[in-house]
Amino acid sequence: MTIQWETPNPLGWNRVDVSALAASAARELGFCPGDPIEPIVEKLGGEIVYGDLTDDESDSGSIRIEPSKFVINIPLNTSPLRDRFTIAHELGHYVLHYLMPNRDLPDGRKIRYLSAQRYGSDQTEYEANWFAAAFLMPSDTFKAEYIQKGGDLLKVAEHFKVSPSAASVRAKSLNLI
Repeated sequence: MTIQWETPNPLGWNRVDVSALAASAARELGFCPGDPIEPIVEKLGGEIVYGDLTDDESDSGSIRIEPSKFVINIPLNTSPLRDRFTIAHELGHYVLHYLMPNRDLPDGRKIRYLSAQRYGSDQTEYEANWFAAAFLMPSDTFKAEYIQKGGDLLKVAEHFKVSPSAASVRAKSLNLI
């Protein structure tokens, strides 16, 4: 049997709504800022595979979702901090573009097989990035940490275990800089 892989469709949600869902998901899963993200993937029935990615996978990471499991593929040539954001981004695809639509699709139709690669700048990628940022760096916690650290983005990034670039983008999105 040949698997018919679907690509994600955007939910069409704005950043605020995606961020609220991500923060809620993190709380429900018992994830706190700075915690390892790998146990969350395992808790949800997923697996993380590090290796050389194939031609049909993005060199930044990808996810393949099947009815009872999913695999997040991470390249070997990236840093642990980048990998952490990529894993959260792929979890965003899982929650936003697989779980949410399957909850709401009419007539019992379900997405069975979904494949997403981390590249491009379409709405699904924006949604997954917003999810990752809010999952790893919830807004209230981020704002408090930013103030406590005197706006030192290197220290803030260290607290959340993200790259300085990710912390900077999050600070800008929250109008802190």
